[in-house]
Amino acid sequence: MGRYSVFGAVVAVVLAVVPAGRVAAEVFAVPRAIRQLRAPKEEFHVLRSPAGVILGEQHFQAVVTGDRLGFAITTRFTSGEEWDEHGEMDLAEGFRSRLFQKTVRRSGRVFAEQHVDFTTGKVVWLVDGVQAERTMTFAPDTYIGPMMAMVLAGVPEKSPAASSFQALVFRPDPAVFTLRAEAVDQEDFTAGTRVEPATKLRVRADLGPVQNVLLASLIPTHYFWFTRESPPEFLAFEGALGNGIEVVMVPETPTTKTARSQ
Repeated sequence: MGRYSVFGAVVAVVLAVVPAGRVAAEVFAVPRAIRQLRAPKEEFHVLRSPAGVILGEQHFQAVVTGDRLGFAITTRFTSGEEWDEHGEMDLAEGFRSRLFQKTVRRSGRVFAEQHVDFTTGKVVWLVDGVQAERTMTFAPDTYIGPMMAMVLAGVPEKSPAASSFQALVFRPDPAVFTLRAEAVDQEDFTAGTRVEPATKLRVRADLGPVQNVLLASLIPTHYFWFTRESPPEFLAFEGALGNGIEVVMVPETPTTKTARSQ
């Protein structure tokens, strides 16, 4: 693979919209480069505000064993908030979500947890000491935030370069929404001293023309950049995380422990 991995972004997407009514079944294809990821892949990312202020850092690891992709993500914010996320996807017949769990700590205390078994539909979540449980039905193309940079890498090479899919989000209760990813530009993306030719994807709710207009002010739009290599690889993300913080995130090895030193 090139300098950047399609695994790079970890995005906890939270959308304030009505639940999706579509039940989709077109899972995203798995690039050969990912199927051959037999040695652990490791990346670091720095999170900055749109104005360039450092907000935190992230450590990402992933590996493929057989037809299973496992990933682990640790995010530390300068505010002291910490996220630990783990997930698993089945690659045998395209990207299919299997498991996901997330723990959020504030001042060292567990503030929130999310546990999702996509194979059974069982969802358990904890918010500030209150736990709840629900059984849901997931379409084969249902993904959760940290998986999106993996599955969306194939969109730039499609014709047209667009796809709709299902997203599971917590607000704080879990709900499924239809999102649409589409290429909106080709541009040179500047990341530090690097300038990379990139394809820009816009990801937003896909609710139909009427609801999209009526709820436009309530639906956050997110952007992903992928290199114009073949296969495309994740380069950057811009948008709101699950805690409401607006960030720009690119692969970068931190020179200091930003999440602890600031």
